[in-house]
Amino acid sequence: MDIAKKLLAASKPAEALERLKTLLPNVDADNQWRVHELIGACFHDLADADGAAQAYFNAATTDKYLRSQRAHFSNYLFALHYLPQLDATALINALAVYNSLYRDVVKGQGTRDKGQGFPLNVAYLSPNFCDSSAARFYEALLTDYDRDRFTVTAWSLSTEEDAFTKKIRRNVDAYTALAETSFFDAAQMIRDAGTDILIDLGGHTEGGETLQIAAYKPARVQLCGIGYFDSTGLDAIDYFIGDDFLTADDATFAEKILPLANAFAFRPNARMIRERQARRPFPHRQFTFGSLNNFMKMSDDYLNAVKKILDAVPDARIIFRDTTPLASRQHALIERLEAFGLERFEVRRGSDNFFTDYAEVDLILDAFPYPGGMMTALALFMGVPVLNLRGDMASTRTGADMLHIADLDELITCDADAYVETAVELATNRGRLAALTANINLDKLTDTKTFVEDFYARLEAI
Repeated sequence: MDIAKKLLAASKPAEALERLKTLLPNVDADNQWRVHELIGACFHDLADADGAAQAYFNAATTDKYLRSQRAHFSNYLFALHYLPQLDATALINALAVYNSLYRDVVKGQGTRDKGQGFPLNVAYLSPNFCDSSAARFYEALLTDYDRDRFTVTAWSLSTEEDAFTKKIRRNVDAYTALAETSFFDAAQMIRDAGTDILIDLGGHTEGGETLQIAAYKPARVQLCGIGYFDSTGLDAIDYFIGDDFLTADDATFAEKILPLANAFAFRPNARMIRERQARRPFPHRQFTFGSLNNFMKMSDDYLNAVKKILDAVPDARIIFRDTTPLASRQHALIERLEAFGLERFEVRRGSDNFFTDYAEVDLILDAFPYPGGMMTALALFMGVPVLNLRGDMASTRTGADMLHIADLDELITCDADAYVETAVELATNRGRLAALTANINLDKLTDTKTFVEDFYARLEAI
């Protein structure tokens, strides 16, 4: 395993994977899960969603330690959303299995009812409070709340800090880093702080560590959302933060829905504002599509649609930009695109300089079935329209919800044929595309004031 780890660290996931495959049949039972965990890391570095999901499942089923078994299963649940074959029945069953891993957890009763006249104590629990995609949607909740009606505390599982962390520290009533604290003790600390409502911002990200604290039910009412895009499956979570568009007719939720007017409000950070102000769009001789999503989201169905679009618009090209700087993922996607017979493409690694892409791209082709959330909101903020294929489950509707909030329902399609047809029509009808671009309703998409007021009013109600 040590050799495989060194190969992974040297950005050689294919070589590491071959090493681990030969090692697996001979490894003792106590260490099988460790091999599967490393195999999952290899598939991640190769942008292979199917392989990663299977490896995380194998790690969960071979691990004998409940804490890490839960973490593996959280990774598995997250990875499932990359897969086109995921349906409501499969997700419900997988969530039920995850919930069963907490059958022996004794839940607390939350805090005592303090009666009327006291501010509600609202706690936010996150893997960290560094600037991130999720932070662009929850920042206002921790900085712009009514201090006469609410006490807000932030609980981080990390000691890592950046400028955004310092901003949160300055604004909330209390900030606690829970690193090196057991999940049970962390839950007890949150309970002892008099927490009425706990909002889990992590969900199944980062191995679901925040859920392992929320499972002890340290607050009277517990919610998830904003930082995670789907049901947690956990009995201890009472509500998921949604809206009538995002969570409409989705039967997969173990939680009740907390229905906001809009489930999202985007707050750009200072750099995003500077980049938007500095952006100088220019007409392109060659129509340029963009795909600025995590390469794990490049499903075969999506790439088939992209090929049909490029075939129908022979003078167009497409730019793919990953969210990581890994050369292995870049090379893996190039090989897939060539196998699909795609031409006129450029594949770029993740980079801090990705803002330059927005000056080159005319229309972004959102991935499916796992769409972009932050990618969609940021693209709209930068003045670039996004075409989306909406699914039936909340996890497949995040990007569409952003478009719906921004009054761009014309860019939401319901099947692959309509997706291809709309992309081709917009690429050949610059006038319609320009009109859609001019009609992006950023005032609604970035209306954090209404979002914060609505959110906290709903908290009082429940």
